[in-house]
Amino acid sequence: MYKPDQIDNHKSIINLFDKAASKSKTSGLQSSLSQRQTNALLDNAPICIKILDTDFNLKYMSPAGIKSLGINDINNFYGQAYPFDFYPQLFCDDMTESLNRAVTTNKIVKQEASIVDLKGNELRFHSTIIPVESESGQNQTLLVISIEVPVTNEEGIELSTLKNLQENVGEHFTIEHSNKNINSSFMAKVENIVLVNMNDNNFDVNALAEHLFMSRSTLQRKLKAEIGESAAVFIRQKRLSKAHELIQSKVHKTLTETAYSVGFKHIGNFSTLYKKYQITIKNQ
Repeated sequence: MYKPDQIDNHKSIINLFDKAASKSKTSGLQSSLSQRQTNALLDNAPICIKILDTDFNLKYMSPAGIKSLGINDINNFYGQAYPFDFYPQLFCDDMTESLNRAVTTNKIVKQEASIVDLKGNELRFHSTIIPVESESGQNQTLLVISIEVPVTNEEGIELSTLKNLQENVGEHFTIEHSNKNINSSFMAKVENIVLVNMNDNNFDVNALAEHLFMSRSTLQRKLKAEIGESAAVFIRQKRLSKAHELIQSKVHKTLTETAYSVGFKHIGNFSTLYKKYQITIKNQ
């Protein structure tokens, strides 16, 4: 079993943060951290920092993370597999998928999801998973930086209001209205991200999932539940819809220009799909 002193070595931790920082400026870490700076970051930062080996066993957790989860003795968790077994199964599945993706692609992976502490209280975290390489270029450590996300967005306010209404109006109406608002808010966010990024021909399902801070599988499940379509079909339909709008407005001189402007790589593929799209909208 891992002991805290096995990872609580200032030099090794400084090297770890140096490598992570050089990999991503968005990690919020500066390179060349001093021993004092590292101590301050690990002991006082209001974020949960976890260090895992490539088998996803916990090697270190920062004091803020230990406190937020209500863990009395972290020694009981060192050497144990992460995610912890008291987390919701959906989170465990998504986090395991994200950890595997970080290891296999050697790229930073982000996700946002809800968990529970040891007392069953719900918490929501935005996590950044950074694979850190050894000198030989092999992944040897995973750095997981999690920041608690407060419920201050419109969905949270909407749900709070609806819970109050439930006492006076009735459960059936409130739940139905709540689902409607959450769905429209989520789909509006998805559609906006696709519209903003559709001109990038590398924008795909994985990119959309990253923008939404969720795993690919979670995105697929949510879209299937909301509109009965896969993410790939949704993105393609939005591209075709935008292309149709541009063609009708005669924005471009050629179909090739239009196809490229909405993210299609091959004009032949675009022509085939657009013909089918025209038939579909004529029959509506």
